[in-house]
Amino acid sequence: MADSLKAKDKVENPEAHFEKPKEIVQDKALTHDEKKKALNTWEQDERQLLTASNEGMPGSEEGRQPDDDNRLGEVVRTKVKIGEKPNHKPSH
Repeated sequence: MADSLKAKDKVENPEAHFEKPKEIVQDKALTHDEKKKALNTWEQDERQLLTASNEGMPGSEEGRQPDDDNRLGEVVRTKVKIGEKPNHKPSH
């Protein structure tokens, strides 16, 4: 039961458990479907951060460190490696 709760938390909040998206793929405790869902969650979060930043609403620490950049590209490349496609945001 504890393992399934931990897996669920990794899927729902991957940034709290993984430093980089590729670490999700390397996690042997997650199924392929859980890895896919975790990467989808991370991708959605990154897209929302980009949208907010583009609208002048940066996060409290966003951009304060030279290595602090958006991970959307990294997430998308990792998804491609496991055979998944990125979720393209529809245009308005």
